[in-house]
Amino acid sequence: MSVERAIGTVLVGAFIWAFSRQRPRINADLQGLFECFHDAIKLDENDERRKLREKREVILSTLKRRLATQSLSFEAFDQGSYAMRTGVVPKDGNYDIDVGLIFDCPRERFPDPVTLKCLVRDALVANNRTVKIRRACVTVEYIRQGMPDYHVDLALYIRQADGRLRLAKGREFSEPQHREWEWSAPRELTQYVLAKFAGDDQAQFRRCIRYLKRWRDENFCTGAPYSIALTLAAASWFEPRRTGDGAYVDVEALHFLVNRMRSNFGNDWNFSRLAVRLPGSAKTDLMKRLTDPQMLALKEQLRSLELALETCFGDVAISNSAASLAPLFGSDFPSLRDAPPSTAGGNASRI
Repeated sequence: MSVERAIGTVLVGAFIWAFSRQRPRINADLQGLFECFHDAIKLDENDERRKLREKREVILSTLKRRLATQSLSFEAFDQGSYAMRTGVVPKDGNYDIDVGLIFDCPRERFPDPVTLKCLVRDALVANNRTVKIRRACVTVEYIRQGMPDYHVDLALYIRQADGRLRLAKGREFSEPQHREWEWSAPRELTQYVLAKFAGDDQAQFRRCIRYLKRWRDENFCTGAPYSIALTLAAASWFEPRRTGDGAYVDVEALHFLVNRMRSNFGNDWNFSRLAVRLPGSAKTDLMKRLTDPQMLALKEQLRSLELALETCFGDVAISNSAASLAPLFGSDFPSLRDAPPSTAGGNASRI
């Protein structure tokens, strides 16, 4: 057989395989369940987000006034899931917002970054809140009826002459080697996530991130991956999924994402781990803090989620699909009677 004929045979075989390969059949009514679930777990635009903004403004106003006596000023901006619009309702009711503060002073004024964090902490102490210095931020927590109600994480930065930012890292009693001004690009990170997709594709992207976050909250007591790690995993491996007539299929998109996460275990120096890198930083692995046993648990939990999502493929009763998914997503995953018709575009149909 000639080389040309052999190549032609391979190409024909590949075409037949691609043509005959069918996407999984999924009950279109399942999209309504996922959308109802998303409505239950997303951070509401007009209620909790408004309250978080109010807490943010109270804190910033107080801090500006009190630090003025130290000849310190700063520029504030939102960061984290609030800015990326991927926030979820916390299971413990302790809502949070991440705020970056860029201080207008040279690094030489605070060679020890914890010194600046202590100044911020002392300026915000009040009867109705507690203020704690954490490694990457200063956390202001509001208490209601003896329980945490809201908290605001303040990340402290200084701007170098070249415009780049350094983040204050270190706890109050950290050893000197654990106190540092670390290079950081929080605004660029937010823009990177927001720019990955547009329009309705971006909406499905955000929904799948929220599904992963709630799955994480339901299934991990310790060793849970950071929210930013799940977000950047989605930014790396998510692909929109919809029917031929344009209806979005979240269960298929989420299954593809989880499958890609599992397949990337071992695509790094260590074959038993999953690495999620910060954009532009090959050295920063957001999964590094997980121990090997915790990483194995993550891999097993991802496999359980993948299998549960696969039970939705084929001519499967929607009640059976819901029964498989609810244990992994928690009590906010709706029963059939709670689900409205799908509104994610296109007509309700089977795939």
